[in-house]
Amino acid sequence: MNIEEFEKKAIESLLFTAPVIGEDMEKFLQEKSGQIKELAKQALDEKVKHIYWVGAGNSRVNLLSGKDLMDRMTHIPSDCYTSYEFIWRNPKNLGQKTWVFLASYSGATEDTVEALRFANNKNAKSIIFVNKSDSLMGREADVTIDFGSKALYILPLTGVYLFVLEMARLLGDPQAEMMIEELYKLPGFLKQQYSSEKENAKKLADQFKDQEMIYTLGCNTLFGLAYKFGLTVFMENMRINGSFIETSEFRHGPAEMLDRHQPAFVVLLADDESREIGERVVALLGSRKLSMIVFDAKKYPFNAIFAPFVLMIPLQWFAVYSAFHRGIYDLDERVLMGRGIMGKGSGVTWP
Repeated sequence: MNIEEFEKKAIESLLFTAPVIGEDMEKFLQEKSGQIKELAKQALDEKVKHIYWVGAGNSRVNLLSGKDLMDRMTHIPSDCYTSYEFIWRNPKNLGQKTWVFLASYSGATEDTVEALRFANNKNAKSIIFVNKSDSLMGREADVTIDFGSKALYILPLTGVYLFVLEMARLLGDPQAEMMIEELYKLPGFLKQQYSSEKENAKKLADQFKDQEMIYTLGCNTLFGLAYKFGLTVFMENMRINGSFIETSEFRHGPAEMLDRHQPAFVVLLADDESREIGERVVALLGSRKLSMIVFDAKKYPFNAIFAPFVLMIPLQWFAVYSAFHRGIYDLDERVLMGRGIMGKGSGVTWP
């Protein structure tokens, strides 16, 4: 298959969401803003005492920003768990006056189905971000926010941002209103970015085409996106060895592998509190003349908290072309996931 044929096929795949992200985010904000803002008001009116963010794989890391933003902009405590960790931890605070936000594209992810039922049995309020309302979890949750799009990372992330920013606005945070305005500007930018980032990503993928061990580094506002690509995209869709390492933790052990090994690195940099540490790590890797790509959110004209949005499309283009170089032409094909091999339970379809 030549690259032109591959590009046409890639656009239709579920994995490659970049072609629809801008348009579908715009539609999501038009259709769901009212519901999400009302939830924010309701949470404050009901004096919710704790919020939990729960999911598995990609559908957990798009909720991590909820915890981050709530810590920064509200007084309400919150925690983010993997689905089974949430059940095993069995938080004492879980119950009435607590809300549980969950995410599952299929609405039938084994781990998160169990977490939803656990929350419901504890009399917590359950809110699900899901592709289709008429899904297993869509039917069982107290509140369903269906997004009807393959943009399974960005649209729940958008909902999370809007919910927390609206709470912060209602609480009187002077920056929240401006941040909400910026959020509404993102769809137009993402539409343009889909075209503008393509050629550079193709060149980067070509430079990395022989790399079979890639560590992805990110932290703070980019922790979730780095985790997503390091584990649930690069390893899952490119079938390579690799992992995710939190940037500031790289110096605490992992750096010692450089004594004997020379893996490649993808580093995500944000223009926030974490930047100085990130630049120090980049300098270290550069001094060792290692193969490295730096995706820097500072080059884009948005508040630092929106770093996950502005780096999503460049990373995805890079992953798509990298898959092509490895002879993976069907981006949706899986070896184990979605085949009923690892999942158990009635109605469960994933992983």
